[in-house]
Amino acid sequence: MAQRNANGEAHRHAPVHHSAIEREIREMADQSLMSEHPAALAAHENKTVARLATLSYVGTAWLFAILIPVQFFLAGTGVFSTTGFSPHMYLGLALHGLSGALIVIALIGRLPRRALEYGVLQFVLIGLQVVLIRVVAPSATVSIEPQFLSNLIFAVMQPIHEALRGNAGLVASLHAVNALAISGVAVLTVLYARKLTGRDTDLWHG
Repeated sequence: MAQRNANGEAHRHAPVHHSAIEREIREMADQSLMSEHPAALAAHENKTVARLATLSYVGTAWLFAILIPVQFFLAGTGVFSTTGFSPHMYLGLALHGLSGALIVIALIGRLPRRALEYGVLQFVLIGLQVVLIRVVAPSATVSIEPQFLSNLIFAVMQPIHEALRGNAGLVASLHAVNALAISGVAVLTVLYARKLTGRDTDLWHG
């Protein structure tokens, strides 16, 4: 309604913006719920992190498994072509990094213990691949490897190489057998990762 002021002039009330008021009421209600139920909010955030971690773990596991045949192919080209073993070596380092990523994702996302175990197992198996190569060639280095690390590995592996005498090559041949173990674990990791997408990721239960 119009009202008159002291001078008799009519004026109207400012229009009320109902949408703005409703929005403020909703925001106040949300803040009230957040303050009254911090545990529920924390649980929601944990579920979000777990969901993202699960998707990341599944993707990394699949990528690792897909690169395994490529690694075998690069090993073959190192033997039967003039490309050398550098591509095979660097992809091996990349796979080692992916296995480390599985560990980090499992820890940050607080995924089931089995997810962490598969990542650790792959990391150890690929590390063993490097050790087996250094048994037969202690002085072998990687261009991206720090000098102090090369010196340390040589200091450790040279006595082992000398102790094995002419059998160092036989021990290093386990590199191929260990590659089969890595392939098997890669398949198991993918199968387990697929199960993660269909169930709740309870903390440290696998």
